[in-house]
Amino acid sequence: MLSIFRYLLLPPAAVYAAGAWLRRLYFRLCDRRKSGSIYTIAIGNLAVGGSGKTPMALFIAQQLKSNTALLSRGYKRKTNGFREVQVHDSAENCGDEPLEMKNAAPEIPVFVCENRYEGIRQMQCSYPNIQRVILDDAFQHLPLKATKYVLLTDFQKPFYSDLPMPAGNLREFACTASEADVVVVTKCPADLTEQKAGTIGKKLEKYEKPFFFCHYENAVPVNNAGETLTRGAQVVSVSGLAQNNVFRNWAAANYTLLSFHGYPDHHTFCDTDYLQWAGELEKHSNAILLTTRKDFARMDKLPEGLKKLTFITFTTPKFLFQQEDAFIRILFNHF
Repeated sequence: MLSIFRYLLLPPAAVYAAGAWLRRLYFRLCDRRKSGSIYTIAIGNLAVGGSGKTPMALFIAQQLKSNTALLSRGYKRKTNGFREVQVHDSAENCGDEPLEMKNAAPEIPVFVCENRYEGIRQMQCSYPNIQRVILDDAFQHLPLKATKYVLLTDFQKPFYSDLPMPAGNLREFACTASEADVVVVTKCPADLTEQKAGTIGKKLEKYEKPFFFCHYENAVPVNNAGETLTRGAQVVSVSGLAQNNVFRNWAAANYTLLSFHGYPDHHTFCDTDYLQWAGELEKHSNAILLTTRKDFARMDKLPEGLKKLTFITFTTPKFLFQQEDAFIRILFNHF
C-alpha cells in the first residue's frame, strides 16, 4: 500500500510524468527526431539510479568489437562538446563511466557528447569504418532516434510497480516501456527460479516486448600488478555508486570488511578521503583497499602508496536461462 506521504506526492508526480509524456509526443508529432546514419543501440531505464546501464553497454559493445563504438554524454565532466576518451584520460575531462568503459576495453573507441546525433556525426569523421554505436543512458535522449532500444529495470525495483517522481523513482510513466525493443531485468539473483521469473514475466507481457533476466556478477578483484584478492582478506571498502549497499553486502559476504565508506554516486574523491582510508589501512598490516572500476576512474590523484594497496572489481552481466544468444540475435538481426 502507498504511504500517506506518497499519496500526497501523487499530483506533482502526475504533472512531472505528463510533462515527460508531452515531450515525447512533441518530438514524435513534430518529426523532430533524427535517425543516425549508422546502426545505433540505446541503453537506458525509466527509473533514476543504477540499473546497470554501463556494464550492459560495455557487454553489448564487446559482442561486436570490430567497427563498434561507445557514446555517452559524459555525466559530470567539466568539459563540453565532442571528445574522444583516452585510456589515461581523467574523469573530470570525460566522466567516470566513459573512462571506465575505455579502460575496460581499450580496443573499442569511446566518445562523449551531450548531443548524441552530433557525436555520431563527428565520430564518423574520425572513424569512417564505424558501423555500430552503443549509446549509454540514452532512452530519454529524444533528439536522436536509435535503431534499437534496450530498457533495463532493476529486479528489486521493477518499473511496473513504481511511480513517477517525486512519489516514486520513475522519470516517465511506466507505459513508456512499450517504446523499447527489448526489456532486461537486471541484478537478478544468480539462483532465480523459472517460477519466479515467470511471475515477473506475466507483468511484463502487457508491454508486448521480449524480456530477459540477467544476473550481475562481480569479478574477482585485482590490483595493478594483476594479482587477485584472496577470499576472506581484510578490506577497507569504498564506493560512490547509486546503490552502495549492494557493493557493501557483496564485499562483506566475500571478505573481512573492516570498514565501509559510501559516497554519493559520481562523488569526486579528494585528499581528505585518501587520508582517511590510509589512516584506517595503517591500523591493519594486511588490509587492502577494495573499490569498483567506476570509482577507481575518479581516483586519478590517489597516492602511489594507496594504489599499491588497491584492488578493483567490476560487474559483468550474465544472462539466465541460456538467454544470451536470443538477446544478441534481437539486437543484431540487422547483420
